[in-house]
Formats: sequence, C-alpha cells, structure tokens
Amino acid sequence: MSSDNFPEELTDKVANLHGSLTEVKTKLEVLVNHPKEQLYEKLDPMGRAKLDLVSAYAVNSLFWMLLRTQGENPQATDVKNELDRVKAAMMRCKEIQDKAKRAKVDQKAAKRMVASGLWNPGEAKHKGQDGTEEENQSGVPSRPVPLGGQEGGEYDPPKKKIRQFDV
Repeated sequence: MSSDNFPEELTDKVANLHGSLTEVKTKLEVLVNHPKEQLYEKLDPMGRAKLDLVSAYAVNSLFWMLLRTQGENPQATDVKNELDRVKAAMMRCKEIQDKAKRAKVDQKAAKRMVASGLWNPGEAKHKGQDGTEEENQSGVPSRPVPLGGQEGGEYDPPKKKIRQFDV
C-alpha cells in the first residue's frame, strides 16, 4: 500500500501507535535482557507480585492491540477474561498494601475502654492476677463483691482520696 492511498485521518493515530509500541519495546527490553531471577532477588514478595502482574497485563494488552490491528474482535476471545483476571489480582495486591498501611488496633486498650464505658459509679473494679480487670464472657468487668464477702450483704464502694478529703 503506498502512502498516497493511506487515509489522512489515520496518519496521526498510526504514528501515535508506532511511537507507543516503540516505547513499550524499549521498556520490555529491560525485562527480556535480564534474567528473571536477577530481577526477583532485588524485590520483596509484593514487588515480585507486582512485576508478574504488570508483565501479564502488558502481554495481554499487546495481544489485544494485535487482534485489533488485524481487524478481529478481541472480546470474542479469552483475552478480555484474562485482562479482567489480571485486573482483579492487581486490586487484591492493592488491598494487601492498603491493609499493611492501616493503623493496628490495640485490643487490650479497646477492651479497657469498653469496660470503662460500661462501668457504673459505685461498682468496684475487680483486678485479675495480671493487674488488669477480670471480665466475664460479655466483656463487662465482673460483678463487685459485697462487703464481708457475703452474697446478700450491703455494698460499700471503696473511698478515693481527692486531695485531703474522702469521697
């Protein structure tokens, strides 16, 4: 086909495609010229997963473009399914990275805050062997023991010293 017969409206698009393919070729030469083990030893497991995902996505995208340039419908093949699968894996990888960045919850501190919020004035807080409050199965501090250790007795809350006065 001579350049006289080539439609003008496609000239820019073909030039852009050619430039993009040339750029992709130079980027992929890095991966092709270096052994995979050499690239992997410099990366952590997340970096390895990202490298594999980007490589799979690039190959499938290039195959998609090849099919399009040949006038075939890539959606009729499994290329679309493969691209969707790689995208889903990329999303899982991103979720794992985001999960690692999230703040950790101090469960013991959270239990203390809940117990403190559920505590009513006049109830004693019972300390366990490790110095923390003992809790029953519902997560609420155990019931205060009445005065004298008897079940039916009156309860006298412990007095606290505030400055010089008993409260």
